[in-house]
Amino acid sequence: MSNALGPLSRLRRLVSADLAAIRWWCLVVAAEVAVATAYIDLAGLTITQPRYVVYPFVWINVGVWAVLRTQTPRVDRRQWGIATAVAVGYLLVLLWAGGVLLVGLLEPLPGGAAASVYWDIPGRGPIVVYGTPHLRLSLIPFKLVGYLTLAYLVYARLLDATRVALSGALGLFSCVGCAFSILLPLLGATTLFGSTLTGFAWDLSTLVFVFTVALLYWADAVGAAVSRRR
Repeated sequence: MSNALGPLSRLRRLVSADLAAIRWWCLVVAAEVAVATAYIDLAGLTITQPRYVVYPFVWINVGVWAVLRTQTPRVDRRQWGIATAVAVGYLLVLLWAGGVLLVGLLEPLPGGAAASVYWDIPGRGPIVVYGTPHLRLSLIPFKLVGYLTLAYLVYARLLDATRVALSGALGLFSCVGCAFSILLPLLGATTLFGSTLTGFAWDLSTLVFVFTVALLYWADAVGAAVSRRR
């Protein structure tokens, strides 16, 4: 009797844990909707494209969910050092490609030293800008959470000794608009063609971000599926 009920008990615990997580995330989403609605009302904003209000929260929620559910194994110091170095380098590239980190090596950045806060719709703001004439950070909440998530997942997958070259490279193109600003000049696109495509930058970058997080989060399952097909 106890053996028959064992798997059923484990299933109940699993379902209970998932239901508890779902309830918590419902509360989180409800709070985000309340905060965004209050800000829009107080600021007197007219929203004509609601998806631009939703996308930042998609980045934040997907990123936090993936990080909370990703566990890192214990490894030796050498493997930890390699994974950390690669993840930090990857994060710096993402921050630079996404416009969060600006570097003026040959000449000072426009505007000189900066220290200011710009208010925007929650998720996109508040934006904190701080830096010197040669190094500047523009901390945008959803970008910061998104890029930290990708770097952490790469770090976790490297600790698992999982191949993440493909999904890691895709992460470079999840920044808003940076994929088009890099690729379109290489393709010789016209200004009109470029401006048309960049109108969908938010949609495509959010899709690529979610897809990249999924690849990194389920890297083991994806690798196993590929191996079976071979």
